[in-house]
Amino acid sequence: MQDEGGRRSGGNGAGKPDGKPEDGAAQDSSAQGGSAQGPAETPRQDEPAKAPLPLFYRAPRPLHQELFGGKGLRKEGDYRFAAEAHAVAVHLQEFRFAAAHYPIVFSDEAVPAPLAVLGLQHGRNLFLDAEGRWARDAYIPAYVRRYPFVVGQGAKPEEPILYLDSASDLVVDLEAEPEADPLFEDGAPSARTKQGLEFCTAFQRQVPVTQEFLEALGEHELLERKEVRLDLPGAAQPQVLSGLRILDEAKFNALPDEVFLDWRKRGWIAAAYWHWASMDNFQRLVARM
Repeated sequence: MQDEGGRRSGGNGAGKPDGKPEDGAAQDSSAQGGSAQGPAETPRQDEPAKAPLPLFYRAPRPLHQELFGGKGLRKEGDYRFAAEAHAVAVHLQEFRFAAAHYPIVFSDEAVPAPLAVLGLQHGRNLFLDAEGRWARDAYIPAYVRRYPFVVGQGAKPEEPILYLDSASDLVVDLEAEPEADPLFEDGAPSARTKQGLEFCTAFQRQVPVTQEFLEALGEHELLERKEVRLDLPGAAQPQVLSGLRILDEAKFNALPDEVFLDWRKRGWIAAAYWHWASMDNFQRLVARM
């Protein structure tokens, strides 16, 4: 997604990955783990991290005792790392939760990704306050809640590796902050680390589910390019957002009956209506400015 200056959003981008927060777990996020190809963006265990990295991540490293044995995660972390994200990816199963607070659009890419729009200007998340706290009334996308954990591909595809962003401000030295949650206890992964792995693994299971939906939209050519024009307070000209796609309602309504019934069984019809309903949230973003 681009604002009127042509700057592209952070499309790289679940609580529980079904969209509902899970008490005590690393809060997760989006649909594809970044862009529509999230798992491909994380480094292999036997390779150094290569650009481009997923949104938010600066130095992901395998979560090994040798690297993180004396480290922990702050108990009272904030979301400052997401302050400059004006869009993040969301999974299909998050649509019903995200649609209550954010416009849900699709990126204008060869492989589109569903995005929750967090702001109307490049580098500004309208849902964070000065202390990095997310708006209390708003659902937090899973992609955001997953950080600083992420799953990468190991030497064997069936053996995913848990990574941690070693550059994250949420990662601290236990000697300096002993009240932090340790990543390892007695040489073994701590409960906090196990929660992170469980969350990331469940998060990744949603990637093919969302991808199947996106492929179906492409097969029926249902995504149309769209510009959104918004009147901002005090602005002489309307704000123009481009580089996004939405579902073509006329084409959607013309789907063959057998396709429509199949999509209803899959939950895709409801997802389409949540997407359209979420468009009203653009005006709610204006009110947050």
